Amino acid sequence: MTFLEIALPLAERGFRVFPLVPEDKKPLKMSWGDHFDAATTDRASLEQWSRDVPRANVGISPDENFCFLETDDETALRAVCSDIPPEVWDTARVSARDNRCYFIFRQTMRTRKAGNMTVEQTGKPNLFEFKQHRAYVTGPGSIHPKTGKPYGVEWRNIPAMPDVLLNRLCELDGTPKASDSHAISEETKKQTALLDRFLECYEVASTGDWFNKGKQWYRPIECPWGSTHENSNKGTSTCIVYTEGGGFGFACKHRCSSKSWKDFRAEMEHRFPDKKFSFITTENIGLTFGSVGDAELAEAMTPAKPVADWRTHYHTREETENAPKPEFLIDGFLQRQAIVGLAGYVGHKKSLIAQNVAYSLCSGSPLFGCFRVLRKPSRVLYLCPEMALIGFANRITRIGLLPFVGETFFYATMSLQNGVIRLPEVTKEEVDGAVIVLDTAIRFIDGDENSSQHMKELAVQAFNLIRAGAEAVIVLARSNKEMVKSTELTLDNAMRGSSELTAFLSSCWATRVQDTDHPYESASLLKHVKPRDFEADPFEVTTDRETCRMTFVEGSRGATVSRKTVTNVDGNEEKALQVIRDNPGLSARDIATKLKEMRIKRGKSWVNEKRYEILQQNGGKLRNG
Repeated sequence: MTFLEIALPLAERGFRVFPLVPEDKKPLKMSWGDHFDAATTDRASLEQWSRDVPRANVGISPDENFCFLETDDETALRAVCSDIPPEVWDTARVSARDNRCYFIFRQTMRTRKAGNMTVEQTGKPNLFEFKQHRAYVTGPGSIHPKTGKPYGVEWRNIPAMPDVLLNRLCELDGTPKASDSHAISEETKKQTALLDRFLECYEVASTGDWFNKGKQWYRPIECPWGSTHENSNKGTSTCIVYTEGGGFGFACKHRCSSKSWKDFRAEMEHRFPDKKFSFITTENIGLTFGSVGDAELAEAMTPAKPVADWRTHYHTREETENAPKPEFLIDGFLQRQAIVGLAGYVGHKKSLIAQNVAYSLCSGSPLFGCFRVLRKPSRVLYLCPEMALIGFANRITRIGLLPFVGETFFYATMSLQNGVIRLPEVTKEEVDGAVIVLDTAIRFIDGDENSSQHMKELAVQAFNLIRAGAEAVIVLARSNKEMVKSTELTLDNAMRGSSELTAFLSSCWATRVQDTDHPYESASLLKHVKPRDFEADPFEVTTDRETCRMTFVEGSRGATVSRKTVTNVDGNEEKALQVIRDNPGLSARDIATKLKEMRIKRGKSWVNEKRYEILQQNGGKLRNG
């Protein structure tokens, strides 16, 4: 079977897929970059990949809809779950070897809260791997590398992962149960009870009880737009939300993901024009959780009192006169009390730039040896859900941030037991006087980067940080691939996803390496692509490979995109290509090192590009025959 013949039926079921190495379980390194981001249901993309590598296996990535429970010892896993209802296994099952398989479930708010889990057995195969985020499984129809036979599948209706099974996995992993809730406050009791009355008034069916994720409380409901969902599998992806201190919300992970609480309420009122429900401030009602009396209900139905003076909706002249003048933390680069974007394509050093900014803010040293630090924040909080401890710690140590860790520099990676803190959960003490770095934006939304509603939610959270006393919020964002091909940097090609992201930024810097074949030897171009409050000339910086420090290139102000190309200028092109063919198991970095030892100067990007071309030419193989 071709890649397309395997992948298309999976995509039609709603699974996001990408190519694996033919007859293997490793992701195929191709020009489109990160396979988790590239995973798609788009037929045109699948057809193109099938033309590029027709015999590729198929990987499936977890997304907002699906998660996977994989086991290398199914007998043992079922044994430790023998006391829970056997119906928990009643879902689609994929396997290519005896006693090894994976089960497919629908995502829930609880599975997202639990995150990925792995439980090993001493001297035995893994008991299980729960794959919920940035992981993958090999799709049915793919060829197993050891048996040479295709993965088989038993298709069934795919349910939401049962809480009883998820809790057992958490117990085996030694982590808190995903369904555990913290104590509900009196205020939350009133608000959730009021929402329950709203649901009852408009005959909205609930499919589960209230549960919390940080300061947000969710009640699963049947979606009023369920007929537009991309598949018929049911889950708890549609919820009514109450955020402690932040009001009501509506969340759905299907095609109606852009719908807001306002849209949901308007839809209910439209469907039941004869029914009326009025929300008023909780100070005026005596609701208790789970029990609402006639007197409380009558008071809840009383219209809210009008605002005494409509002018209170607007800023006053006194506020305008006393508003502070724009100030900088880093002169000409980073404003105070601003939300600043830093955008770049994968591998173009945006994280390295952000870490250099953090070093300057903590140490007081000029950024890139050029831009003065005018005001040091009380601390820098660097939140990075995309890296693990080892890689991140190595880099910040080389940059020089180690002396500041735990004093004025605080960072969180996915290696922490509970992962990186969610923005609504940070405390006033953490935020006050801090510069907060979000690396990257997409990891701080519960939904789709192309959804204007989800990006609005991120905007609200970012502005809340500023209101809570943050000196600045730096938001890292991924660029469109077209930026690398373009002859200029613009706001449009620098920021991927919904335009809501670019809208709420005070300013934005875009970056790209000038020579993608030699990223560390090459200068990086930085351009201020959203000059709302200040203007700045584009410039270049170079990177020291050992220290990861970046330095301003003298005379580079006004720099533009360089269109450097490397086309066999040293006469060693064919020799370098042969090294790629002869070493199919080596990484691009190792091949580049091997070429350097042979005095052939080629970078990792060049190796990846040429490997891709060879795979295209040879039907997914690096060598003929």
